[in-house]
Amino acid sequence: MGTTSVADDNRILDLFRQDHEAAIEAIQSQYGKYLLRIANGVLQNEQDAEECVNDVLVHLWNNALPEKIISLKAYLSKLVRNRAITTLREKKRKKRGGEIVTVSYEELSECIPDPNCFDADDDTGIKETLDSFLIGLSKENRIIFMKRYWFSLSVSEIAKQLGKNERYVTNKLYVMRKKLQKHLKKKG
Repeated sequence: MGTTSVADDNRILDLFRQDHEAAIEAIQSQYGKYLLRIANGVLQNEQDAEECVNDVLVHLWNNALPEKIISLKAYLSKLVRNRAITTLREKKRKKRGGEIVTVSYEELSECIPDPNCFDADDDTGIKETLDSFLIGLSKENRIIFMKRYWFSLSVSEIAKQLGKNERYVTNKLYVMRKKLQKHLKKKG
């Protein structure tokens, strides 16, 4: 994937705004592997992940981009992750999988004190609250939290990547969910 710069992102965004076909190729070249990794983390199926990324690229091509995109990588990540979750829900309805993500979201649902404590139309408050929670975690805890609840990795995958045992990761996640629950109660 390599490193990206604001200039690269601006070039890609300019291509999109000019309806230039090279925009899709530029995104695939710059972010393709990264986006596939996100989709595959949620869907646990390479073919579904490829379809998900392609759906997002078609959506981008057919719809106007927001006027201001601060981080193209973050914007694309959010689109792919949301599309992957939608695909997973559709698969779940058809009884075709999605166990890891379902379990990780059930774990997080225990942390939410009141679903109405944030305005549904304004995800800025939620983002700021989660950002302030994550900043307060150690680097290792942030990595574990993000791998589980953003990239939807299983506890065993996280443990293997970190060279720890599963019980260690499970305990860390439990403690972080309790901290998140307290953090959300204070902010809500």
